[in-house]
Amino acid sequence: MRRKDREVKSFDEIIDILSRCKVLHLALISEGKPYSVPLNFGYVLEEDAGAKKLTVYFHCAPEGKKLTAIKENPEVCFSAESLAEADGDKEKACTWTCYYESVIGFGKAEILTDSDERTKGLDAIMFHHGFNLPAGVKRIAYNAMELARTEVVKIDVAEITGKHHLKK
Repeated sequence: MRRKDREVKSFDEIIDILSRCKVLHLALISEGKPYSVPLNFGYVLEEDAGAKKLTVYFHCAPEGKKLTAIKENPEVCFSAESLAEADGDKEKACTWTCYYESVIGFGKAEILTDSDERTKGLDAIMFHHGFNLPAGVKRIAYNAMELARTEVVKIDVAEITGKHHLKK
């Protein structure tokens, strides 16, 4: 990272930034070329042998360019940002800067087939975007016909970095 002064080093702070991001940009290789697509997403953070493990989930149609690319090469990169705002002297060039928080991650994508894992992923997406379970309800109810037309993909995150430039 070139701008070490903007690096976010704490894993918990990186996850805090991710929690405020609503769109994830997924980068894949499709037919030998770079391919990037914006997605809504969710994530789950778990402890695994004392280490924190991040899994990112997204959903999509049961066919298409994303799934074909994942089947060809499951190694992916993603980025997400919040607080993106350019500011500067409105009448003077080269005084502008961009304020932001961002994360970049790398991992392996897997198209899920297990019903429980698919539900876990969909729940993560729903909760990330603000869904609240009604009082007394323990699980989100999904329509079986809709589920049959939905693929759920998880990304086991191997590496994640964060960066920010905040207004003072």
